[in-house]
Amino acid sequence: MRTAFGLATVAGFLTVLLGGFPAAAADLYTVKGVHVDETAQSASAARTVAQAKAQQIALGELLKRLTLPEDWPSLPQADARTASDAVRGFAVASEKTSSTRYIADLNVSFQPDTVRRMLRARNIAYGETQAKPAVLLAVLDKPGARLLWEDQNPWRDAWASVDLADAMTPLIMPMGDVQEFTTVTAAQAVGGDKSALATLAARYGTDEVVVAQGVTDATGSKLDVTVTRYDASGAATPIRKTFQGTGQGDDAFAALARTAAASSLTALGEPWKRETVVKAGEKAELTAAVFFSGLDQWETIRKALGNAALVEGMQVEGIAANGAEVQINYRGTPDKLALSLAQSNIALAQDPDGWSLRLK
Repeated sequence: MRTAFGLATVAGFLTVLLGGFPAAAADLYTVKGVHVDETAQSASAARTVAQAKAQQIALGELLKRLTLPEDWPSLPQADARTASDAVRGFAVASEKTSSTRYIADLNVSFQPDTVRRMLRARNIAYGETQAKPAVLLAVLDKPGARLLWEDQNPWRDAWASVDLADAMTPLIMPMGDVQEFTTVTAAQAVGGDKSALATLAARYGTDEVVVAQGVTDATGSKLDVTVTRYDASGAATPIRKTFQGTGQGDDAFAALARTAAASSLTALGEPWKRETVVKAGEKAELTAAVFFSGLDQWETIRKALGNAALVEGMQVEGIAANGAEVQINYRGTPDKLALSLAQSNIALAQDPDGWSLRLK
């Protein structure tokens, strides 16, 4: 036990299990905007079929969201029974019915423990740590025009139709008001203007911006996409992909753009998942000194530990006015735990005399 804080020993005091905190990474286990269109003998029968199909589609998307592409062939089959057993609930985002047809967009939530068991049973590594959100700028280059803040920007509309908040690397769609028009122009976004991007990011309480540039021709049947993440250190390696459509016209381009946006979001999250995925059975514990200047900071740190996806339990061994000592049970490695906590602005470091935790 460290004595730097004059800690009072509190054996057995404040043992916190995961269930005592809000569910870790709860949003990751909700898949939004699952589109279904089914016809049956009645609207009621079509609704039943559509809802079952939505659960299967959503489970398949969720399993891929949490895992690496090379493991996708080994994922459990998202059949009707498996999906139904894993579902926690669903909500209707929009729906239309006729006497025999049901069309809807559904949001489906799953039970985290059930999904984890599926993956552990197959020894598939998975990640639950979301990165800090970044602001998204969707720039569309087409013959004679470069669009960013304009009302008619189908590339931005495509990104807005994707579930940005619940991704492994969540994105924020900016409001696009007059102040932002003058903060970042389309040319500054594509050029990676450090000052302009930092000013916009700060408005949303983050320090990262993702610029998604789409380039299309007069037919709108092809879309070349470059996605670049910028932070205080500069630009990450861009993601470049080309998407080919099957038709021409506004509707065909809108469909092509939605496919490109969804695929690009998945690609954006892959490097992050490689840093944060944890293998089944990879568990450990460590004891850390917690440094804080008041109870408000202690509460912030305690909540961050509880919300961290990798933390399974915490026990407070001692506490004083300006510090505490905690034992943390977690999944993964210390480096991955540190990365997970860093998303909540908590620094985990190994000092000469042991582990320490403090606000960044």
